[in-house]
Order: sequence, then C-alpha cells, then structure tokens
Amino acid sequence: MRYKTGWLIQDHILALTHFESFVTVEDFRDIAVNTHIALQEATGPFHILIDNRIIAEQTVASLDTMFKALPILEHPHLRWIVVVLPEAIKETVTSREVQRQGAIQLKFVDSLSSAFQHLAQEDNRIDGAACYESNWSDWITWQDNPIATGDEEEQHQG
Repeated sequence: MRYKTGWLIQDHILALTHFESFVTVEDFRDIAVNTHIALQEATGPFHILIDNRIIAEQTVASLDTMFKALPILEHPHLRWIVVVLPEAIKETVTSREVQRQGAIQLKFVDSLSSAFQHLAQEDNRIDGAACYESNWSDWITWQDNPIATGDEEEQHQG
C-alpha cells in the first residue's frame, strides 16, 4: 500500500497519508477517485487532513492549485484543508499564510499534533486534539505502516 485515504472520523475528517516518498501518477489518480467517492458521503461540515510528512516533493500546492487538480474539493461542506508539510520543509510553516476561497481555508502545519490542535480549536464537535490522535492511531496502525503513525519524536520512542 502506497497511501491511505478515507474518513478518519466519518463525515467529519477525510484524511490522506502517504507510505512512500514519491507520489506516482497512478497514486494521484487513485487518490482523486477515492476522495471523490468519500466526498459523495459528506452531509455536513467536514475537514481534510493531508499528511505529507514523508513526501520528497518540496513544492507546496496553493488552494487554487488544489481546486484545479481536484475540483471535487470545492465541496459546499468543506471548511478546512490542513496539510502537514514534508519534513524537509516543515520549518517554512511560519512563512505560510492561511489561504481562503469562500468558506474553505487551507492551513499548513509542521506536524500531525499541530494539525490535530488546529482542527480541535476550529471545530468543537470533537473533544480536543487527543481524540484526533486516538482516531489516527486506530486508522493507521504501526503494523500497517510505522512511518505514518504519529510524529517523528513518537516514532523513535516506541
């Protein structure tokens, strides 16, 4: 498995994580199809969490570029897209502003913990960042892929 995409929390957070550092054309196509299918289920406000920590590509897509590549992202219920930057460029997070088109906002963060904290602050339907972390470890287990579980510091402790 090269990636995983699906509902981290059903009809609340759609997530994508990568298990390989390079995204192929086939991966992108399959991710687009899986995203399209999942978004057809969305009935209320939801968010997208994209975990790009291990991605080798250092070019960061703007919100406009994301909409052009995946028009389905312009979903009426989408509120936040939160992207965890690749390890190689995560220190650039402070120079990246939140982007907005209509009700949809894009935020770049430097870790999964930062992503969970942001979503917990912006959406009170889930009881804090710890709930997101718990769901993530259930969604991507260490046995499935040790690289995609939690943040780097946590990986080296386990």
